[in-house]
Amino acid sequence: MKKTILLISLFLLGACVSPQVAVNQNADFSDIKRVAVLTFSGTNGDVAADFMTQSLLMSGADVVERQRLSSVLQEHSLTESKYFDAGTAKQIGKLLGVDAMFVGTVVKYTDAGKYLVNTSKGRLITGVTEVNSSSIHSEGSVAGLPNSQILSTSASVSLMARMIDVQTGSVMWSASMSYEGFDIQTAMQAITDSFVHSLKSFWPALTK
Repeated sequence: MKKTILLISLFLLGACVSPQVAVNQNADFSDIKRVAVLTFSGTNGDVAADFMTQSLLMSGADVVERQRLSSVLQEHSLTESKYFDAGTAKQIGKLLGVDAMFVGTVVKYTDAGKYLVNTSKGRLITGVTEVNSSSIHSEGSVAGLPNSQILSTSASVSLMARMIDVQTGSVMWSASMSYEGFDIQTAMQAITDSFVHSLKSFWPALTK
């Protein structure tokens, strides 16, 4: 059992710790003054969008309040879908008075967990699957249960995000990143902070 845990842990050390970023070389970021963050698709996409909004605000961006965004979209029968076209992007931009929008996807979402393992039999006694989706940490043996121990897994999140020019519908910036943290909130915040940090070198509206 210990050997199996070690092999899984070594395999998972390859998780991405910084975002992979692509930038449209023809995009003029100096024209972007105000932005909106649409709800990310995927599990807890609203939470991911809230963290993206917070990270942008902390770096000095002018961001439309998300409740107002939802209200305007509902009023005009529009949707926060990743499948909207350039015409819809331009319409949303005009309604909200924004120059660009952030859209994204929660690609992977795994909560932290704990498992009771009987090491003599080498199998889980209680539990939930996908133990191999996150790093595994031993919390020691269990009193009164010989050959058993508690294992915990960290929360794991993978996000993708894009910044879209509402006038042209062109993607200005795109990034993806995976991160493991003590909980989902920690992981999401780490990713969105890294996303925004990657924008600072070419978007003048952000503080350095």
